[in-house]
Amino acid sequence: MKIDSYVGNVVNMKVSNEKHYGNDIKVVRNKDDISGSFSDVFMNAIEKVNDLQTNSNHLAEKMVYEPESVDIHQVMIAAQKAELSLTFTKSVRDEAIKAYRDLMNLR
Repeated sequence: MKIDSYVGNVVNMKVSNEKHYGNDIKVVRNKDDISGSFSDVFMNAIEKVNDLQTNSNHLAEKMVYEPESVDIHQVMIAAQKAELSLTFTKSVRDEAIKAYRDLMNLR
């Protein structure tokens, strides 16, 4: 159920939690609201890590079937960026899990 499919006047409601109305309807945010939610920031960071990984794979594959079109330096730099971002993401995940476990073990 999308808002775009309705005919007539659409009244945007101010909601406190976008999960209240399901995933179909997006929350309309003010342009002044520059701080995103934690989940938005987290998902954007994960998407960037994924983009770096796919870019690295694409350049490595292109190096095999079109070696003249890709410089080896570009391939190595992309691979190192992907590896570094994945390592950092893993360390952040490990620290978040450790913090959660520490909170759960408080007595």
